[in-house]
Amino acid sequence: TLDAKTYQGVVRLELDRGVQFPKDSSARILTAGLLGDQYVGLEPGAEEKTLASGDTITQTQSAVVLESLISQFLFNKAADAGTAAPPAGAKK
Repeated sequence: TLDAKTYQGVVRLELDRGVQFPKDSSARILTAGLLGDQYVGLEPGAEEKTLASGDTITQTQSAVVLESLISQFLFNKAADAGTAAPPAGAKK
């Protein structure tokens, strides 16, 4: 769902009862391969207490959007080309 106040996504997930993660675990959106499906990955923390039913994971990381990375790279290359020094001996 979408939090109407923060405009951030809210994900609810269920874990098997036998799976325990420390309370300070983090979650992030990962991609299976270069253009594969996205999924939620959990990174275990170091705390001794474990997540309980209804707990919230507050340490999260957004997905890397390939299109954004490519456009940022191209924009930076274009900006670098526009500010390149003139060749040696060129008249101003």
